[in-house]
Amino acid sequence: MTARAPCGAAFHGANALDDVLPPATVVSHRLTNGLRVLARRKPGCGVVAIATYVGAGYFDETDDIVGIAHVLEHMYFKGTPTRGVGEIARETKAAGGVLNAATIYDHTHYYAVLPAAAFEAGLAIQADAYANSLIDQGELSRELEVIIEEAKRKADSPTAVATESLFELMHDVHRVRRWRIGREPGLRALRREHVYAFYRRLYRPGNSVIAIVGDVDPDAVVRAVESRYGHLTDGDVMRDRGAAEPARAGEFRYRELDGDVQQSELVIGWRTPGVAHADSPALDMAAALLAAGRSSRLYQAVRDRQLASSMQAWNYTPGEIGMFVLHARAKPETAPRAMGAAWAQLAHLRDGDASEAELARTRVTLYADAVRRLETAEGQAHHLGWWELNGGWRNGGEYLARELAADRTAVANAASRW
Repeated sequence: MTARAPCGAAFHGANALDDVLPPATVVSHRLTNGLRVLARRKPGCGVVAIATYVGAGYFDETDDIVGIAHVLEHMYFKGTPTRGVGEIARETKAAGGVLNAATIYDHTHYYAVLPAAAFEAGLAIQADAYANSLIDQGELSRELEVIIEEAKRKADSPTAVATESLFELMHDVHRVRRWRIGREPGLRALRREHVYAFYRRLYRPGNSVIAIVGDVDPDAVVRAVESRYGHLTDGDVMRDRGAAEPARAGEFRYRELDGDVQQSELVIGWRTPGVAHADSPALDMAAALLAAGRSSRLYQAVRDRQLASSMQAWNYTPGEIGMFVLHARAKPETAPRAMGAAWAQLAHLRDGDASEAELARTRVTLYADAVRRLETAEGQAHHLGWWELNGGWRNGGEYLARELAADRTAVANAASRW
């Protein structure tokens, strides 16, 4: 895919992705039951990607069912009244397709990529799983053992322990502070009625988006979705996302964990606003200035000086909250200097120390990364599905435009505030 690189702050106007995803090429339709459908033809690719996004994730779990959103992800493809255990995966593979899913704090998504000629078969499988998952108790008991082993492996990952310990330390009441995949005692206590109730409470048409991109006719796609999903009844989504985090300022918290690891994991975090806040694009630009590419500040100040084997900066915004994080992996003897150098570079950004040349390079990197994610039918389906679930698919290009428009003053002001 060829894309024009940005030359200045307002290079593409209000929407930075109109050249890549022209609005006229995306068919948007809402079924009478509330299900949102997005369809786009990608001529010549030979495949079709079907992505289902549901507004149900770790934030929707009460404390007695932590991890259940991920458990349901595992059970989603484990059988329906007309397809036994394993048949959904076998049928998808037999049609030449692949199948996968993922769960995170504010949503879960399921997707299949198949030859375009197998679209109808693939959609029938996806619709059956969405509407008719059985969640058999025997199969659930077996799958829980798999999930518990996954949770144990995660607890042995220094990166996972460091990151989730940071989230816990940063928050007093918000559900992001919990170990998101669940712990063994709580997982073992889950029963079929818990998982099924979570499924029926949140997997509603009005809480879901289906995005389909590929070598298919968008109007035919909408008709097919209407045929497969139109009969489903919607209902109130009984959402409980727990307590909001109270405001807190001027407080420094610190935790040190010992472990049998070869390299230290150091993470520093600041609480930031959610994806819809005006400061979030500028904070993303700050993270990119710090860590996007070999010319970035942290690569030169930390990696080039061999203070760390890995150095990252990111601003993560799952829904209504955000977290700006510096993360270094380093030998114990160089770890303090690595994080000190990273802290100093962030301080420079707060002081407005970002050159126009540096900003221009970073804009090119951000835009190129965004376009690269949209090179495939699968990438486009995920982009459309996630942004539609978060207020409208056009928001993705508008958000990128605000990122690219962030100048040194905007970056300094946002970094200073947060």
